[in-house]
Amino acid sequence: MLLGRVLVLTGAGISVASGLPTFRGSEDSLYHGLNPYDLASRDAFNRQPVTVWNWYLMRIREGIKAKPNAAHLALKELEEISDAVTIVSSNVDHLHQMAGSKQVYRLHGDILETLCTNCKGVDDLEMEFIKNDVTAETLPRCQCDGLLRPNVVWFGERPWPEALEAVQREMPKTDIFLEIGVSGTVGYGFTQIAARNEIPVVRINPDGEKEYGVTLIKEPSEIALPRLVSMTKQLVG
Repeated sequence: MLLGRVLVLTGAGISVASGLPTFRGSEDSLYHGLNPYDLASRDAFNRQPVTVWNWYLMRIREGIKAKPNAAHLALKELEEISDAVTIVSSNVDHLHQMAGSKQVYRLHGDILETLCTNCKGVDDLEMEFIKNDVTAETLPRCQCDGLLRPNVVWFGERPWPEALEAVQREMPKTDIFLEIGVSGTVGYGFTQIAARNEIPVVRINPDGEKEYGVTLIKEPSEIALPRLVSMTKQLVG
């Protein structure tokens, strides 16, 4: 017997155990003591592209050293006992893919890609580029001479449509909804929609709050999720 179809929403909290600080919301946050609009908005990039690029280069260097943790691996293991597992993530790292998850959709882009501010072309980030901080003279440029920016979603920009379409497509067929390590400010109401539609919802978050229709597990995902998957395997096996 298989578990059915599982829709998973993940946020920065799932990657903390891999050594990646959350984007905001805790004392370890990248934004702690900083105004996020100084770093992650189109206006900020237009004003100070060198500062913004160097901040992202710092994040990229951290990201490429990170490895999937027990929570990422547990989601991959969940595929073995489910009809389908669809992951929609606000994270811009590659840890779900590195863990082997098959269906992963990005809400907030890909930190290892660039987007041309002129022609809108998308390309992979060259690994040679990340070794050193940039200056005004070494800012990356497209073949069309347009300035390149990280291909991520900034404040005031819409999430990637492929991820929204995945939620719209999967939600009506979902048997279980998991919310893992998500800040309430970037959940887009997906969890509440699932609960209103009487889909069983499990929230795994040490800082999570109780909510109608949501089962709350106040533990780090790298602890709670492997245990949950192991128990589920015993039940459906």
